Amino acid sequence: MRDIILQHQQPEEIHKKFMQNDLKRWKDEIEIINVEMIFYRNLINAHLKEVTTWNTADYKNLFSGIADVQNSNKRFQKSFLEFSNKLEGINECDDLQCETYFLNDHADFKAEIEKHFTNYKNFKKTIFSYLRTKYNY
Repeated sequence: MRDIILQHQQPEEIHKKFMQNDLKRWKDEIEIINVEMIFYRNLINAHLKEVTTWNTADYKNLFSGIADVQNSNKRFQKSFLEFSNKLEGINECDDLQCETYFLNDHADFKAEIEKHFTNYKNFKKTIFSYLRTKYNY
């Protein structure tokens, strides 16, 4: 197994490394949400064309939820880009107060974006549950 933290690294370097790992993961998560929402919308559309017994309100709610997730994800994508650019300022820090500012900012953003990901996963469960009942499996 590859060591992420080396013995000679200072705590500040370790914090920066973990923040960079978070940024990479968040970027990937945001991108996959965009792709998955298109996939689910297309899947529901395809199924809708085959089945005429769907309750109109049911699929409208799903499409509305997909649009909400996509809009929310676009906002977070923009916020993420702004935040990741801002976070580069930590490299200019030469005191603990400056680094603490960025670490606190990172913690705040992390709480927000993780809540977004949790909301997305809960909506995805709704899609799975609905499709499971419609496909009878």
